[in-house]
Amino acid sequence: MNERIQNKEELERLVKQLEHYTRRLEKLEHFDHHMDRLNYALERAKIRDILLNYTNPSRVFLINILVGVGRGLGLTIGTVVVISLLGLVLRQFVDLPLIGDWISALLQYVDARNTPNQS
Repeated sequence: MNERIQNKEELERLVKQLEHYTRRLEKLEHFDHHMDRLNYALERAKIRDILLNYTNPSRVFLINILVGVGRGLGLTIGTVVVISLLGLVLRQFVDLPLIGDWISALLQYVDARNTPNQS
């Protein structure tokens, strides 16, 4: 009988340990789930790329120079295209009665500015 009581106590102790480890496992699984969500959020925010760029000042400087040159060229080319198209469209309206004189004067002014003075 004494052996039975010891086995029962041992069994209860093992059950308590099992319950303890089960609770710890559930907590770890919950923690793991939160870590996965945090990892996913950081990947979406591209934190790694941001940290790589801003921990290397020479890389940041080079990228900013290239971006500035690209924007400058894009703005210049875009302005040339828009002004050229505007000039082509305005030349079509020279024959209109009301604004034709104004457009003609504007085009003469532009042509005068583009031709060099021949002295």
